[in-house]
Amino acid sequence: MTETPLEKQLPPGQGRRLFATIGYGLRVVKALPAPLRERLLDGAKGGVSSSLPPFRDILRLVEAAGGVPDGRRWQDRLVAAQLELRGVRVQDVVSRDAGLHGARLYLPPTGAPPPTAALVWVHGGAFVIGSLDQQEAHWPAIELAASGIPVLSVDYRMCINGVHYPKPQDDVLTAWRWAVEHADQLGVDRTQLHLGGGSAGGCLVAGAALRLRDTDQQMPASLYLAYPVLQGNLPAATPQASSALDSSPKVVSEEWVRDMFSNWAGDASWDDPYVAPGLADLTGLPPTYVLTCGRDTLRRASEPFADRIGEAGVPVWHDLFDESEHAPLDRPGTADGQEAVRRLRTWLTGGVAGMTS
Repeated sequence: MTETPLEKQLPPGQGRRLFATIGYGLRVVKALPAPLRERLLDGAKGGVSSSLPPFRDILRLVEAAGGVPDGRRWQDRLVAAQLELRGVRVQDVVSRDAGLHGARLYLPPTGAPPPTAALVWVHGGAFVIGSLDQQEAHWPAIELAASGIPVLSVDYRMCINGVHYPKPQDDVLTAWRWAVEHADQLGVDRTQLHLGGGSAGGCLVAGAALRLRDTDQQMPASLYLAYPVLQGNLPAATPQASSALDSSPKVVSEEWVRDMFSNWAGDASWDDPYVAPGLADLTGLPPTYVLTCGRDTLRRASEPFADRIGEAGVPVWHDLFDESEHAPLDRPGTADGQEAVRRLRTWLTGGVAGMTS
């Protein structure tokens, strides 16, 4: 396995222990009083090298930490910089009877016109990192709500300490069923509910939609899959993709993707369509929007997936952000992040016809 630059500077064996040590340090930070914890988490932003450690080391760190916390100070700065976000009504959804792992409701400002669509949104994080406070969970949700589209942002169990498929996907399905039963709280009819996810969240969403299809349950009005994880063994890159990927220093390796996927799958087969929706029969799915990032290893699966779902007779829209690295929706305020939100808004309100206008 490839060593990170930091590991290369350490004596043999200490590189692996380093990540566990950092994890235990994060566990201590999580236990601090909120003001101090938030200040430390905020100060840590931007201090991580662009060289991604091997997945197994990330897993070691997260398990030692008992989950990586997300700070919230950035959210305050976001609202201070964008006054239009201040009117969004944000509330945590607590419904123990429904078995929700965690969810947060984002409603448009009071007095906004009645919405014609709502989104159930699932963040990514390699199946091991992320929360309702992370940028990819909060930022798209509050932006969409400010423009009149209610969002239920969904959390799920991380694949750490023995958690694997299907538990995170079960959590997504539970949240989806809650949204269907409480569509009135989002201000829409249940037939106007859409389902979307980014990266690992895209995998959970696509697999959940297949399970809904196969059990004749309420389907989403559409699917939105942003730079999704779709399978563990990636297809060969096209010449065009190879050129873009070879020139990007932040592209993760096939080994990294396989290790991440193996941890997600657990004992399940990598060929199981609910585990690897990129290998599934895609007939009968709702209209689907696939967002692919040009400088992202995962494009090797998302581009053929977009072709296959169209061949299965599903209305599909595929956007390729040629110059984008993975996860623009996790980068508030960037040009590609803003464009991704704008395109998502267009999809939710106009479907394929809206994307072509």
